[in-house]
Amino acid sequence: MILSLSLPRVNEQMQSALVHKVLARTGEPLRPGTPLLEIRVDLGASMAQDCPPQLFFRLLATERGHLRSLSAALGDILSPGAALGVATTTPDEGFEGPAGRALRTTLVAIQVDPLSG
Repeated sequence: MILSLSLPRVNEQMQSALVHKVLARTGEPLRPGTPLLEIRVDLGASMAQDCPPQLFFRLLATERGHLRSLSAALGDILSPGAALGVATTTPDEGFEGPAGRALRTTLVAIQVDPLSG
């Protein structure tokens, strides 16, 4: 089965996310807990603030599959719901055509050292 991969919305204030790190590679098997991306989200973009809150999240797969394509790249600015790639339930099936459903994922807040580049 073809599984779509898209950027989930953190909350209603989220307008976009910056891809901070790409952790998965095309062709890799996915299992529950496999990290896919790290994103930086500015949750204060909708309100004027001196120091808007910027939080980091890691996007994790929560089911088994095989990553067939990943279109997100370091530095990309993405809107919630943006297509990130395609996975399949088996490694040898085709991935052209419409997705049967979305790949199950979750976002986990993470701590990032601001000096780590």
